[in-house]
Order: sequence, then structure tokens, then C-alpha cells
Amino acid sequence: MADVAFEEVVGGAEADSFWELYVQAFEPLRTRAAARHVLYREEFDAEMADPRVTKLLARDEQGEPVGLTTLATDLAAVPWVSPEFFAARYPEHAARGALWYIGFTLAHPGRRATRTFMDMIDALVAHLAANQVVCAYDVSRFNDDSLRFADNLRRHLERTQDVTVETVDRQAYYATTFH
Repeated sequence: MADVAFEEVVGGAEADSFWELYVQAFEPLRTRAAARHVLYREEFDAEMADPRVTKLLARDEQGEPVGLTTLATDLAAVPWVSPEFFAARYPEHAARGALWYIGFTLAHPGRRATRTFMDMIDALVAHLAANQVVCAYDVSRFNDDSLRFADNLRRHLERTQDVTVETVDRQAYYATTFH
């Protein structure tokens, strides 16, 4: 079982360790998704230092990083998200600062078949439910098609919480080759 904890700021050697884990987990997405899903190091460090982005850190029994989730509790902290889009759809939640965004979640590639990922999801879901938020997230087509990530998450949420899960927007990328 992973030790899971919420932190506001992660820096120094701890950020270095989680950066290495992040690269191991996300490197394959560089060529599998049209949108850039892999942060540059300076973007990662800025996110780790930003107190508007809560970090859910998972460590193994030896204290080594095995999982990471970022949760923006202020949509302005997420450059690719439109706070106005969500505020127009969920005005009551916006009024009380309860529109949040999951930036990313990952588990060490060697621990994906273990409880680590579900331990993190369970801790995150309990936190979201306790705060009665609207929590948005995006899933790459690769992760949706190969892992059925969104469907599996929706089923888990519906089994464990009183929730409504809806697709609020969709974007497709196209390429035109001229001959």
C-alpha cells in the first residue's frame, strides 16, 4: 500500500525525485497525443511551487516516489483551461471557489498493476467529495482508447459517490497532407 499525502508546495530534492517519476510515466505521451501532455522541467517546477495546485504524493514503503496527482483549486492556475467556460456552466460552484481541475495523475510504470493508483484515486475522490466541488479533467485519446480511462473512472465514481459525470467539451486534431 502506498503512503498518500496532500502537499501545497514541493521543492528541492523532493521535486527532483518526482520529476524523474513524471518523465518515466509521461515520456510515451510525447508521440501518442497531438496536444502536448508532457510538461517542460521549468513548467513542472512552477506547478510544484504553486500553492494553488495541490499535489497528491504517493510514496512506497521506503519513501520513494511512486505516484503524483496535481489538482488546481484555482482554474487560473491552468493555462489551457477557460475559467469563464466553467463559471458559466457552474455558477454556484464558481461563487464559492469550488471549480477545480486535475492536471495529471500518474503511477510509476512498475506499480500500475498494484493498488498505488487506486489508493491515490480513492484519496483524491474523498477530498473532492468532502469539498463538494465540480472537478474537471481531460484524457488523451490514447489513454481513453487503450486504457478506457474515462469510462473506468466514471464507473468507479458512480459506485463510490453520488456524482454526475458529463463530457463538457471535445476537441479533435486533424492533419492535412498536401501531395
